[in-house]
Amino acid sequence: MTPAQLYEKVRIDNLYFLATGGGVTFGGGEPLLYPEFLLEFRRICGPQWHLCAETSLNAPWKNVEAAAEAMDVFYVDCKDLNPEIYRRYTGRDNQQVVQNLAELVSRIGPERIVVRLPLIREFNTEADRQKSLGQLREMGLTQFDLFTYQTDKRE
Repeated sequence: MTPAQLYEKVRIDNLYFLATGGGVTFGGGEPLLYPEFLLEFRRICGPQWHLCAETSLNAPWKNVEAAAEAMDVFYVDCKDLNPEIYRRYTGRDNQQVVQNLAELVSRIGPERIVVRLPLIREFNTEADRQKSLGQLREMGLTQFDLFTYQTDKRE
């Protein structure tokens, strides 16, 4: 689907978006892998719609930088700032995530960033999460979504 095709599908809600300050949230994978799509969608819909990205920030900085021109808010899923915990859960290193987050804060400010910090059974503890929260606050971040991942396992 092209940005224009997506716009045609969602513009039926234009009056609702304008009346409520609503808009479109891009997620479901890593939307920052497609910065050209995000920029083109912003160009088509204009500045009136509120655009958000749900992202891990595990993308090249050039993609994050381009997306920052199009997005009003970033919901950043950090998992945990401890590199070992992050690697065990995702199978990847979190160095790029942390670097991108620090750079994004310096470029757009903390007001446009909400950090999602889950408690993930068998991967991190509340103490781990509090440590990450402290590090994120030191980076200047102020908005957090703290929650617990729900799993199939019953206690």
